[in-house]
Amino acid sequence: MGSALQRRLVVTLALTLATALVWLLGWDESAASWTRPWRDQELGLWWGQAAYWTGLGGVQAAAVGLAALWGRFSRRGELWRTGLVALGGLAVSGLLVQVVKVLVGRPRPRMALPVWQLFGPTLKSDLHSFPSGHAATSFALAAVLGERWPGQAWVFHLVAAMVCAGRVISGSHHMSDVMGGALLGLAVGWPLARRFAVRERGLR
Repeated sequence: MGSALQRRLVVTLALTLATALVWLLGWDESAASWTRPWRDQELGLWWGQAAYWTGLGGVQAAAVGLAALWGRFSRRGELWRTGLVALGGLAVSGLLVQVVKVLVGRPRPRMALPVWQLFGPTLKSDLHSFPSGHAATSFALAAVLGERWPGQAWVFHLVAAMVCAGRVISGSHHMSDVMGGALLGLAVGWPLARRFAVRERGLR
């Protein structure tokens, strides 16, 4: 248990530092240049669309809600309770993302403005690039599901990472946007999973 907490602290610190470095050193522009050729290719277009729908908070909430209801009516309490925790993670991470977006006011890549320029607080959606909501909800969900089913944790996190990559490839977000979103999602998902899901497995 202690080692798991230590690993999470290391991941959190490393991701925080990496996000700051990518932003401050201008690596967002390098990532955009590298992914731009993919944007108009069939794979890039498919990846971008798949990432959009897979990482959309409403779609995720609907899927998790249906799974939770199925667990409720099929008397699979574990699935029902995990679904409720996951819905909580999606709601909290989604809300926090919107607050940070408004406060920061970072222009989206399509605005073709300097990546370091900020305009917050603002309600303009074109200035709501940081952090990525798709990344935040995907990693919050991955954190909760990975805690409940640790054997498949790598799958959940891989899907979340693929969503992040798709958002960069499609030109919807900067690299540091999805990294910041992932950080926020994990910061929400891990404590929720720890408090509820892990406790039910008798580890607390």
